[in-house]
Amino acid sequence: QWEKALELFDDLQQRGLDPGIITYNALISACEVGERYVEARTVLFYALCRGFFPGLSLKPGALDLHDLSTPVARTVVRAALDDLRGRSQDGGLQTPLSAAGNFAIITGRGSHSDGGEPIHRPAIESLLDDEYRQLRWSQHPRNPGRLVVEGTSLRAWSASKGAAR
Repeated sequence: QWEKALELFDDLQQRGLDPGIITYNALISACEVGERYVEARTVLFYALCRGFFPGLSLKPGALDLHDLSTPVARTVVRAALDDLRGRSQDGGLQTPLSAAGNFAIITGRGSHSDGGEPIHRPAIESLLDDEYRQLRWSQHPRNPGRLVVEGTSLRAWSASKGAAR
């Protein structure tokens, strides 16, 4: 369905219509489901340039995903890690590291989710395990809504040229 979603998006633009946040969320979600990560990232940056996803927060050493849908959160984490590795083709997010070189991904504890269960954390843990196996990460010992990617593994991963995610 990602092809149809991109077609509709292009059609909206050709007609001079400006898509809204729901359209961007749906398009990124369709690209995620179709494993079209480059397209998802392109749509993300297109939306960011137009002022969408204002809740996306990059703090020194931390990426806060609280106000994002899960597909957008996954796309943002991929974009941030690509930035940290120096593989951004589009200017990227300019992802900052902490003074220690660690990178925190704030997924939330689930306090604001139905049933109090975290939504982003399992999706981001799965993303890290499946696509970024070289990175060492852990759940923060005092904050279950924060995943920390170790700076030493980030540096080694960034230094490895041509290696897969």
